[in-house]
Amino acid sequence: MNQFLLALCGLPASGKSSLADAIRVAVQSEGPIVEVVRTDEWRDDAYYSEFVPEKEGKVRQVALARVETLVGKGKSVIHDDTNYYNSMRHELLEIAIHTRCAFGIIHVTTPIEKALKWNRERPGTRIPEYVIQRISERFDRPGARYLWDCPLAEVDMSTGDLDSTVDEIVNTLHTLEVIRQSKLTPVSDSEFDKLDQATRNTVSGFLQNHPELRGNQEVSIIRQRALKRAANDRISLKMAKHILLQELQSLL
Repeated sequence: MNQFLLALCGLPASGKSSLADAIRVAVQSEGPIVEVVRTDEWRDDAYYSEFVPEKEGKVRQVALARVETLVGKGKSVIHDDTNYYNSMRHELLEIAIHTRCAFGIIHVTTPIEKALKWNRERPGTRIPEYVIQRISERFDRPGARYLWDCPLAEVDMSTGDLDSTVDEIVNTLHTLEVIRQSKLTPVSDSEFDKLDQATRNTVSGFLQNHPELRGNQEVSIIRQRALKRAANDRISLKMAKHILLQELQSLL
């Protein structure tokens, strides 16, 4: 497994920290040292009592500096934050390019209703609900504009089997290669949307024939992996659907 920088993105209180911890434990069981950098380390009740967006910039810069230091020491890093703008994810990509390590994105898709509920139930610091609502409204969907931004997986933490999801993510991390500048090429919205819709339709048809797999997180992970490969390799819609179906068959 190459040294990696993994960016989590998703709403506040959507389960990102639990997922980050599970991935770290799973990877470290194989030997590599993994650190989790959480921006919440610099946020407390006082931080949110008089919340202004300008505070976020300082928090992110401190966290990014820590990420760069850890990666520079040869450690793999999971960046645990909302990363809701693609510009935020790009900052992490730049660190990966500079330090010559692999890079990946995990999109935590837990619905806002569930995130709001979990936020109300969490011990300690609670995030103002208007902050969660605002992030939800402004969220840049990963992969909608750039090839490098395609997520390795989409994970709804309110459903599915976390252990199986983490196993699939770790298997994907084994295939990650050092990021190349060529992967920064923009992809048009129409081109990506066609691939995205084609893979969604393929999955929908597959699940109609195999309803027992509905809600299985591995289905989403396989779709995202096939979508990213199709976008990176510029393969046809027909071939993309063929590749996706082949991988889905492995679940039977």
